[in-house]
Amino acid sequence: MSNQLPPNFDWKTITPDDSPRTPIDIMADPKLRRLGTPALAPGDRAFGFRRPLYDFSSGQQVATGDTFDLLNRAEEKPIALIFGSYT
Repeated sequence: MSNQLPPNFDWKTITPDDSPRTPIDIMADPKLRRLGTPALAPGDRAFGFRRPLYDFSSGQQVATGDTFDLLNRAEEKPIALIFGSYT
């Protein structure tokens, strides 16, 4: 995964036409950063998401046809989410 934008990348392709700011402008402003970063505290319910499940046992990514649904799974038992970065 590259952390470089493609040559000739245009923020207007993902920014509304009438927006005076780009996503980088928003994230650079501490007052506006909260708009895209929800505040959660330990013990709060996580935001739900659903993602496809894959089987990597053969060394290749193979879709299983099943999905992981965070909110449904969290009703069954507690779940710890661990986030990290390779950068």
